[in-house]
Amino acid sequence: MSDARVPVRVVRTRFPSLRDDHLRSLAQWRLILPTRDQGETWYSFADLATLREVHEALQQGTPLKAIVRHLLAARQGQLTLFGGEAAARDEGRARVVTLAPRSSRGEATADQSPVDVTRAEEAFERATALEATPGHARGVVMQAYRDALAFDPTLVPALINLGNLHYASGHLPEAAALYLQALQQAPESFEAWFNLGHTHHDEGRFAEAVRCYARALELGPDSAEACFYLAVAYEKLGRSQDARPLWQRYQRLAPEGEWIALAREFGE
Repeated sequence: MSDARVPVRVVRTRFPSLRDDHLRSLAQWRLILPTRDQGETWYSFADLATLREVHEALQQGTPLKAIVRHLLAARQGQLTLFGGEAAARDEGRARVVTLAPRSSRGEATADQSPVDVTRAEEAFERATALEATPGHARGVVMQAYRDALAFDPTLVPALINLGNLHYASGHLPEAAALYLQALQQAPESFEAWFNLGHTHHDEGRFAEAVRCYARALELGPDSAEACFYLAVAYEKLGRSQDARPLWQRYQRLAPEGEWIALAREFGE
């Protein structure tokens, strides 16, 4: 029965309190996972249990925002913000870092230094070129970043980008360790704080995620992404009062952003 599905017309008949905008909001939060087939929207039996709960709460007069917050809190440690069809976007959640010119980094390049800056930079550029070219196995790209770090273990962009590849592979502890190494070298790295927040979020450590996203937002106050993820982390902690101004701020930063509908709904 796990493959059984029901069409949206049946859902509307069975749960008349659910409007189309309710269904869209629940899907955006990944609380239900509808599929499209032959021009019609379908829901799994697992979705029906959630829809029934929402339907009954709506009938009791509970606002949808409160229902969604309750469901999110109930699924802490199980629910990730993105998944399913959106999983391919997960790699894009982590912020990739490019290599700034050596002169702007102010790095010393004394001959007696054990670090081979030139060869590290060359290896880093090879790694980024591989990463940007489709068809290369992730392991090959990871090794290229390791080659760069072998020449310069303190090369922050290599640490972050290698961490991103571990993150995309689901190796969250390894990714977090690399982001922390990057922060030891560059405590004000927006990308390292932001990406470290993802590892905490995805492992259900929302208080730690808040700390990281908040620091990232301090370093990048115009980042709509950091604003969004900080709001989400607050919501998952049940701190809607702290999330509300962030939803409003997201609306100002990204008036046409991907999550603007949710920001408007939760920012009221």
